[in-house]
Amino acid sequence: MCGKLNAHLDSIKAGFNINFKDVEQKLTRGSIRERHLAKALRLAVADKFSSDADKLSFYERVFGGKALKSSLDNDAAVENEIRGNLLKSGGAAFVAEDPKASLPMETVQRIIEAAGGIPTYPFLADDAKGNFTDFEGDLMKACDTLKKRGFSSVEFITTRNTTAVLERYAGYLQDEGFTVTFGSEHNTPALEPIRLRTRDAETLSETLRKINYRGACIVAAHQAGLDSIDAGDELIQKTVLQ
Repeated sequence: MCGKLNAHLDSIKAGFNINFKDVEQKLTRGSIRERHLAKALRLAVADKFSSDADKLSFYERVFGGKALKSSLDNDAAVENEIRGNLLKSGGAAFVAEDPKASLPMETVQRIIEAAGGIPTYPFLADDAKGNFTDFEGDLMKACDTLKKRGFSSVEFITTRNTTAVLERYAGYLQDEGFTVTFGSEHNTPALEPIRLRTRDAETLSETLRKINYRGACIVAAHQAGLDSIDAGDELIQKTVLQ
């Protein structure tokens, strides 16, 4: 990906490249991800161009004619645009994942179980345009497939979904016997709130809070070697009141 990014920078005569080793040594702890490359490009642009006009002009060129939408002062948003325009599918530096580079799903499940964890399927559900992946679009079919593959737990990143979709998906899966948990996404420089929310509401609905707490009780009980939701509830209550 870094190589393709540099090839793209050369094609637009940017006058600089991204040094893979520098990124690894200065911006990571040894594992380079898309976000590190996006940050490296943002820093390189800031170093090379002194005026905002020149920076904006460069981003428009490197994005293939698309103007930067974010404020230059918003580092996290600029990096997200770099990722979306260059490093994601359809971008000049996108590299498709090689299925051969990943362990078989069953092997990963056994590793998680051996470590005392719970194999969990991460649902994307609806995106900002209301679209679903092919696998998740048919909820009943996805549910049956997950059961056949040995999954009994699912998780949602709530900020990706509308309240209505999240209630429908999470509620259905819980009724089908799945442990349902919700999470936040804190893998960006953006200062996202810790309190969970949906894409169209600042807080979770009462229905979603109940689903989430039930899942938390199951996870707490599992972690403590207990075997009931009530035991997990008691453990959480004791922890909160300490």
